[in-house]
Amino acid sequence: MLVGLAACQAQPESAGSQAPAARPPVGHFSGTLTAHGRPELRAAFEVRHPRPGHYDAELLVEAAPSLSFVADTVAFAGGRLLLKRPGYAGQTLALTQQGDFWRGTLAIDSVSYSTLLVRRGPPEPAVYRVRHDEVPGSVGDALLFSPADESLPGAALAVFPTAATAGTSPAWADALARQGYTILLLPAADTLTPAALTAALAYLRRTPGVDTAQVGTWAAGHRAELLATLLTQPEAPRPAPAFVLAQEAPAPSAALRGAWRTLAQRQRVLGVYDASDATTIKSAAALRGALGRPGRVLRGQEPGLSVGVATWLREK
Repeated sequence: MLVGLAACQAQPESAGSQAPAARPPVGHFSGTLTAHGRPELRAAFEVRHPRPGHYDAELLVEAAPSLSFVADTVAFAGGRLLLKRPGYAGQTLALTQQGDFWRGTLAIDSVSYSTLLVRRGPPEPAVYRVRHDEVPGSVGDALLFSPADESLPGAALAVFPTAATAGTSPAWADALARQGYTILLLPAADTLTPAALTAALAYLRRTPGVDTAQVGTWAAGHRAELLATLLTQPEAPRPAPAFVLAQEAPAPSAALRGAWRTLAQRQRVLGVYDASDATTIKSAAALRGALGRPGRVLRGQEPGLSVGVATWLREK
């Protein structure tokens, strides 16, 4: 039976005369991930004990950023460590302790990476932490990716994925959280109501470490179209989001071109496309035309695309 040691849940160090609960070895580990038919990857692994009863763990794969994550569940017992990847049901890192080594498997969809990690010293400081929460207007848990250092207020994004983009949204959240942004990842849906938008923006504005004047929105697919419509209506939420990102937005219809143009004149707007098929290329060009100046569209592949998004977010 694994003993849960989730970072957001307190665990007793000891209880009366009972023996202390099993605890994973804290430290900075480095090693390799290998899978049949794929290049070997270098990985760093951190296990931290930030305060009594709390642990957090993180996997960082610089050559394949989409594999990096901070675990939302950490469980340890009998020399076995199990981490669950936030936002990806069934994706886990399972490790067995062998002295200063961890050996095990990183399970990512249908790919299993054999994992070998050796302790190199104390853990590196955490960049961000992740926790579950509920936000009014959304069905299901939201994930909050927030900087470990909240002393310098920074920008934040409320992310509204669709079923089609839900598979990449946690990786986007990880990439942007590592750049210092607070990310509220809402459950995937096909609709976007004014109440859900207002609640998400209000949630971020009261989150520690967030600059309330730099709270923006990220919506995907059809939800991006709904967002553009909502934000250009008289009953749009106030204060309005400071900036808007539209991921994989469809080519705007004639009726929506005006909404996108109006939105780009009022706020900073960025279109983001990470697919390369003919339909996506056409949609990206159509959105660029609808936004006009100063709206922008980025199209590309990871990891360069997330760097471009982070650069745009830093611009004023």
